[in-house]
Amino acid sequence: GVIFPPPPYSSATLEREGIRPRMIVGIIITHCHADHDAGTFQKVLTGSQVVVITTPTIYRSFIRKYSALSALSPALLRHSHRYKPAIIGSPLRFQGATFHFTYSLHTIPCVGFRVEWRGRSMVFTGDHFNSPEGIQKMEDAGTLSKERADDLRNLPLQDTDCLLHEAGAPPIHTPLDVLMKLPPKVKKRLYIVHTSNLPEDCDLKVAPTGTAGTIRLDQIGGTAGGGTGRSSIGAIKRSSILQHMPQLSEDTLLGSGVGEYDASLYDDASDPGSTKGPGNLSRMSSLLRIPRSEPPLVSLRPTSSTDAWFILNLLSAVPFLSSLSYASTMEVLETARVDAFCQNDIVVPAARRAETLVVVWEGTCMEREMSSQTPMAAPLCSSASDLRVSMYNPQGKHRPLSTSEVHGRKKSGAVWFAGDWTGPIALQPEKKLSGESSTSKTHDVVAMSSEGVKVITVEYSNLQFILKDGSALYRQYLSRTTKQSTATTITDGNEPFNDAVRNLNIIELLDSNSALRKLSAVQKRHLESLAEDPVYFSSGERIWRQGSPVDKAFIIVAGTASFVQRRRMAGSASGMPASQALAAVTVGDQRVNDFGSAMRVDALRAMQQLGPR
Repeated sequence: GVIFPPPPYSSATLEREGIRPRMIVGIIITHCHADHDAGTFQKVLTGSQVVVITTPTIYRSFIRKYSALSALSPALLRHSHRYKPAIIGSPLRFQGATFHFTYSLHTIPCVGFRVEWRGRSMVFTGDHFNSPEGIQKMEDAGTLSKERADDLRNLPLQDTDCLLHEAGAPPIHTPLDVLMKLPPKVKKRLYIVHTSNLPEDCDLKVAPTGTAGTIRLDQIGGTAGGGTGRSSIGAIKRSSILQHMPQLSEDTLLGSGVGEYDASLYDDASDPGSTKGPGNLSRMSSLLRIPRSEPPLVSLRPTSSTDAWFILNLLSAVPFLSSLSYASTMEVLETARVDAFCQNDIVVPAARRAETLVVVWEGTCMEREMSSQTPMAAPLCSSASDLRVSMYNPQGKHRPLSTSEVHGRKKSGAVWFAGDWTGPIALQPEKKLSGESSTSKTHDVVAMSSEGVKVITVEYSNLQFILKDGSALYRQYLSRTTKQSTATTITDGNEPFNDAVRNLNIIELLDSNSALRKLSAVQKRHLESLAEDPVYFSSGERIWRQGSPVDKAFIIVAGTASFVQRRRMAGSASGMPASQALAAVTVGDQRVNDFGSAMRVDALRAMQQLGPR
């Protein structure tokens, strides 16, 4: 998704709402006030590459501002993200949507925009003094040219499906009385942002917050020039684009002369109440050649040229997949499939959780215990109350959860949000979310979102063949796990250390480290693949010598280590208590005793670059 304009700590807020960082692929900077751009600075420093979209003027201001505040070089800041310039008057295509930017009226350069996506539109004003009288006064005083004033008076604010309009204290924000004078049809689609302080008798509404307040363009009424929305999942009859048919392409849909969310696409002319004529189901059947069924909401969207990008972006979070070559990545795409499920459908049955990689694209899934009874059948839908669609064999469904059960399960059992995945432990290092957890043999993975769940599914047997052939890291990982399974002893008679080696789990070891636990799943598996076999150091044995190059890192598996003062003509640190012997996993390619001075060299180099205080 694209966020705009991100306030401070927006990334942490989204994470708490179950929106993973990888799901955010773009950020729009409207202007460089801290309450609108601080979240962008925090986001670009998290390590996940995002696209920053704004005008060149605002972008240069953003780089100068945060370079000065952080003491980071402008070049380093630019390297932390990708920049896509927004040119006023020129449409910008991004992720299948078209953006039209315009400058609003504010104390510093600020933009608003209109975005169009598959027959639907939304307008965000940005911070803007939208007062006809105030604009006229500034034109009369010569502060604004006639052309600039006319542009501000003719912003595309009314002909849209959803209008997010700011309000606040004039003369830098729009006064509420201006918005209260808007026609009822406009206020019906209007949501106030930037302030929640509305009068009690005001017929305006504040934009809802959190995922619970999500506004879906496919669930609100369309404009006069657009398609017709729907207010509930059963409001129209729909044909599935995923059930027993080839995918409907974006070009085919647009070429048919109808919008994606046009209800006439899904009305059946055989229904006595249908008067849609050429837009009925028989028309779509001629395009799709599919039987009628009732899909979940997530399956309504036809395929797009951007879908492959989304699939690759989601799969890149899975260990080893980002290390594949272009040809091997194409093999993964050919193997992967996209499935859609309705609420309470079984996405992955317990018996197959260790055999299938499933990445959640849209919606939320939850672990639910298998019933002792035969799972409920999941036939194709024949009515609005019977919802089911999947590209592949139905796996059954669970009964709906009661409210008390939902609240009781929040603290127990695994939950997968969009961007999360489950599968073999090799591909999902977080054991609770993997197909080899303590509950995986007795619990199904079940779709819980009311709109349905869309997932990317890859059979592990097919994926393993691609990884073995195309990923050196995966081969290293397999070699290491094979050695680990046959490990016996590394010491003579020191059973606590031998037990620690036999039971060694690198991922758990990394999670016990305050810094390394913050690594992503890809980074943890990468580090694990580079780790060498455990090495035992007896009590008093030197691990590294001061002044030696630093070309190896150690992670202590068992025992303790301490710094001791360097002594002349000393080959070992004698006098160390026997309890401080240790076993360590090493990462690197040089000798164990070559350790130390590179850190000092790096520090000196950094001090020279920074210069004297």
